[in-house]
Amino acid sequence: MQISNRRLVLEAAVGTASVLVAVALLGRAPHFGWGALRPHPVWLVVLALSARYGARGLLAAMPVAWGTLALLAGPWRSAPSQALAALAAPAELGALVAAIAVGWIASVHERRSLDLEEKVQALTTRATHDSASLGELRRAALALRSRNDRLDLALTFLRDVARRIDGGDLGAAAEGALALVVARLGARAGAALTRSADETLAVLAAAGAWDPTQPPGNDATVAEALRSGQAVRAIDLPGAGPGDSDLAAPIVVGGEAVGVLTVRGVARVGAAALRDLVVVAEWLETAFARAQARRGIERGDRPGGSALNV
Repeated sequence: MQISNRRLVLEAAVGTASVLVAVALLGRAPHFGWGALRPHPVWLVVLALSARYGARGLLAAMPVAWGTLALLAGPWRSAPSQALAALAAPAELGALVAAIAVGWIASVHERRSLDLEEKVQALTTRATHDSASLGELRRAALALRSRNDRLDLALTFLRDVARRIDGGDLGAAAEGALALVVARLGARAGAALTRSADETLAVLAAAGAWDPTQPPGNDATVAEALRSGQAVRAIDLPGAGPGDSDLAAPIVVGGEAVGVLTVRGVARVGAAALRDLVVVAEWLETAFARAQARRGIERGDRPGGSALNV
């Protein structure tokens, strides 16, 4: 911290007064030891401030100490000339040289101390910036690790869904497709519906808060998907109500809609959500096709079956 010149002068004045009082009380020398004490004790004030504040302390203490001594020890009109004459003495000159040397050494140390403080401040600032950067890197690493964990879970989940859809069991395939759709769209509920030969709908698999007591045939969105053979949204149907599905995509095998994949409670029912539902429904069509082919084989309806039966 930089000391003000006013404080330096005040310290020099207090120190000079203390020294002169001590000389007057203890030294018993007339005129505060002026001309009798060589070198004069006021040099202690100059040396002390030079050692503490360097050259600034020397420049502040020298005129205060010797000016006060000259004014108090003799006529104030001749004080400057008497002070200069006293300082010309060898003892006083030696004390002056010693004070200059002490002030120079103290200034060197003060300058070195200021340089070290600047370096410490720079290092502290750099450490603060590095700490902030390290915190950002740590948060980025945690985010990447979390993303990697989610990716591992997503890959594991997709592998499980793929195995269930391609596993040959229609019920397991429908459950896997529903799990994928509900997770992808954030749906509250979903169902895979199958249509029998008499055009009635049955719930093959359900997920979430699907109401099993509600007849699937009363769902306007599902009915429109079966009629048109296209994926539809409830918001595009004039007659759709709150009890109807939000999205529905037909499951088509051999040009015929054999079922419907439908979801409810979807927050966003835009084109992207409808496209995702269509993709999963098309994937599920392979499981329906295999199941249909297996039933045909079991009934003996495959090509050439009649000849084999004969």
